[in-house]
Order: sequence, then C-alpha cells, then structure tokens
Amino acid sequence: MITETEFKSGMRNFAAAVNVMGVMQEETASGMLATAMCSVCAQPPIVLVCNNKSASIHDILRSTENFCISVLKADQMAIARKFMESDKAERFSQCEWETVSTGAPAIQGALLNFDCVLHSQFEAGTHTTFFGRVVDLRPSTTRQPLLYHNADFATMEPVFDSLSA
Repeated sequence: MITETEFKSGMRNFAAAVNVMGVMQEETASGMLATAMCSVCAQPPIVLVCNNKSASIHDILRSTENFCISVLKADQMAIARKFMESDKAERFSQCEWETVSTGAPAIQGALLNFDCVLHSQFEAGTHTTFFGRVVDLRPSTTRQPLLYHNADFATMEPVFDSLSA
C-alpha cells in the first residue's frame, strides 16, 4: 500500500484543467478551484467534479440543486490565484461573472462554462463526487486552457496536428 504522500506526489505528474466551481446561496456567489473534473456520459450529458469535504463550499454544494463549472483559459491565471488565496466570500468579487440559466455563477470569458443541475452525489473517503446534468454550455473561441501540473500553473502547446496529417 502506498502512503498519502506518495499518492499526492504521483498525482502531481497529472496535468489537469483548472476549473472554478460556482454555486449560489441566498443570492451570494461562492466558488472554489477544482481540477478533479471530467465527463461521465453524453446521453444524458453528465460531468463530475470532486470536492473535499473540508472545502469551504462543500456543504453548500450538498444542498444546492445547481452549479456551474467554468474551465479557465491560459490568460485567466490571475482569477485562479484569487480563488486560491481569497476568502470564499471575496472570490467572485475579484472577477467578472454572471449567472447562467440555472442561476449558478459563471466566470465570464472562460474557455467553457458547464451549467449543471445536480444529478447525484457519492461520498468516497475525504471527498464527495458531484454529478451534474449539463443543461447548457457556453464555449469560447479560444482553445488555450489553463492547466495545473506539478503544484503550479501551466499552459499547453500542441505538438502535432493529427487532423492535418
């Protein structure tokens, strides 16, 4: 069996998109950074995001019916840093955002916004996995995501255009 430290060290080699998970509670936008996000299925369209039970918005997520996942662009690193460093009540005041069709807050100009209705949730160890049925999405024309790798932010460079080969 590996240790927690060994596992975390190994996971640092995994590059992941930087996402802001936003929820609305009593007309106040709250959010957090999340790198554990992925698609589940296309019919119906469902995504998942994992959230530590000790995170500031965990209990809000458990009780809300809607959330939005904003996938950040490479030039939105300052927003990501604000969400890492700021108190949860101040995070959305540090950036441009709007409510989407479900009423959840979305980062304006993000690479993509997934507007979700809570489908289900599953607890596993220290985390809860939230499954969201995507009811709307807003793609950007930009294709440069902000990544998190080896405990730092990064961008990606295409190495081969498989469509033109």
